[in-house]
Amino acid sequence: MSAAGKESKRVLMVGLLCQDILNLVDHYPTEDEDVRCVNQFWQKGGNAANSACVLSSLGETTEYLGTVSSRAEGSSALKELQTFGVLTEHVVYSDCPIPTSCVIINTQTGSRTIIHGTRNMAELTAEDFSSLDLTRYRWIHFEGRNTVEVCKMMEIVEDFNKKVLFVSKEYAESCGFASAKETVKKLLQRVKKGCTVLCAWGDQGADGITPEGTHYHCQAFPPEKVVDTLGAGDTFNAAVIWGLCRGTGLEGALTMGCRIAGQKCGQFGYKNLHS
Repeated sequence: MSAAGKESKRVLMVGLLCQDILNLVDHYPTEDEDVRCVNQFWQKGGNAANSACVLSSLGETTEYLGTVSSRAEGSSALKELQTFGVLTEHVVYSDCPIPTSCVIINTQTGSRTIIHGTRNMAELTAEDFSSLDLTRYRWIHFEGRNTVEVCKMMEIVEDFNKKVLFVSKEYAESCGFASAKETVKKLLQRVKKGCTVLCAWGDQGADGITPEGTHYHCQAFPPEKVVDTLGAGDTFNAAVIWGLCRGTGLEGALTMGCRIAGQKCGQFGYKNLHS
């Protein structure tokens, strides 16, 4: 869920920062199988944190806001976020272990299977958010988690008359929708007036619809070889926001999102993504 706020210098990404432990295997293991990794590495994760790195890499002044572990492993993930140029001066520290995602990546297909543990990390609250000077931000993106508090934060945002709603494929399917096109068209009838709705559907591309009902579809841009699909949705969201901030319009932003998400699927991590 996102809101375009007053024109200012930064894009703010609100949500999770976690530690990803990536295990690369040459086939997906069966139950009770003992499998040796082809490779294993650690990287920071979390939807909002990932999107923040992509946005910063594309040249947008970007800030991440969320709760961060004050322990050593939390410091490591935060420093990695900062190496992408992401600003972090307003994060809220908590003396809890950092949330962790154990990820199995099948090198034959590029698929990723995620097992996530919150490890009792406290979520960001509306009280935390209310201390921000919102006039410093041109766009505020909320990751759809801890919805009670997120809804309170969204109510705080100034000029919340223009809205963009990002809908995941998983959420759309849980609503009974069978495609991105069906999702955006039906959800437009349910959301508040003036809302733009977008939905990415993996290798089927993405669809968007304007508040007036103009529908756009963009095909996927698959890489020559799918290497790692982890964070492809986060990359799509970031690239769409980047396009909308630069006035590309919905159609141009969809194309940007699909193209850069395709780049991400062809590589590990978020470095060297470009517009």
